[in-house]
Amino acid sequence: MKHFTIFVFLLFSLSVFSQEPQTIKVKKEQNLVKAYFDNVELRLTAIDRFGNMAENKIKSYKLWIKGKDVKSFNGFDNSLTSEMIKELNKQKKAAKIYFTEINVEDDNGHLLKLPDVYEVWFPNCKNCDNKSSQR
Repeated sequence: MKHFTIFVFLLFSLSVFSQEPQTIKVKKEQNLVKAYFDNVELRLTAIDRFGNMAENKIKSYKLWIKGKDVKSFNGFDNSLTSEMIKELNKQKKAAKIYFTEINVEDDNGHLLKLPDVYEVWFPNCKNCDNKSSQR
């Protein structure tokens, strides 16, 4: 009986250790992690995981301007289109702008989806509603 118990224990331990190891999934860490809106040059720029600006091409994004009404524009380059710039320059008060669905091309030519960007657009002062200056 003692030999039988040892045999069963040995058989059980061999069956536990002889199983195939489970598959290990490795997630590749992407180099580009977010986008940045440069309000001086009016362009989107990709930022790498170390915080440096990367010269990768922004393939597509959607710009939302939330003022009195909400308008959306589709962009396909790092720079804003002339239509977007005209609409931003029309703003008379500060407006919230959102860049959503941002897709950037990485160094290997693959498309990466970046998180949304939220900014506040401040208009040029010559367009501002200054009631005190109208006296």
